[in-house]
Amino acid sequence: MITRYPAAKIINDTNVHTGRFGKVVALQDSVITVGNFFDSVPSVDDISNFDSIISSYFGDVSSVPLKAGAEFLGPFSVVELDSGTVIVYRL
Repeated sequence: MITRYPAAKIINDTNVHTGRFGKVVALQDSVITVGNFFDSVPSVDDISNFDSIISSYFGDVSSVPLKAGAEFLGPFSVVELDSGTVIVYRL
């Protein structure tokens, strides 16, 4: 099955990024934290306590290591980069 992604975003900071994402591809060795798909995506103001929100809904999805070129498939709605550079593809 081929999935088409209408947009992509390069992330190289440690901010919390929200949206409807289909996959993450590491452009260099990276470590990411992701949250699974929510029915409604919380705004950045709503997720100041990101780690406890993700843990309470989805368990431990933090510090996922990705080697350069590796993919992490979604869907998910929150991406936070711990290190490295990734490109996230929107749904």
